[in-house]
Amino acid sequence: MAIAPAAAAPVNGYTAQYNAVFTSCTLPDGTVPACEAAINIYAQAIVGAVELAEANTSFQALRGEVWAANEADAVFRRQIDALFELLLPESGSIGPAPSPTQPG
Repeated sequence: MAIAPAAAAPVNGYTAQYNAVFTSCTLPDGTVPACEAAINIYAQAIVGAVELAEANTSFQALRGEVWAANEADAVFRRQIDALFELLLPESGSIGPAPSPTQPG
């Protein structure tokens, strides 16, 4: 069962963007392109609007919530986690480090 996005840490005033990332990055409706777009929108909205530490805390919580919600599909989970690593490397690694030979 997916964890509700409200259980994590959206930046005050940006809950809609946070929830859009959660939905776009989790199954059954999430896709890699939708996730990428939603992450970029949320990051652009909060970076510069709040302290970097607060933004990173939110990104870390979001990444953790998304990781947990995608537990049922290991391939999709790794793809989304790799996307977080690419776009938000300060959000912290959660899953195993991707192998150069591991299909993504």
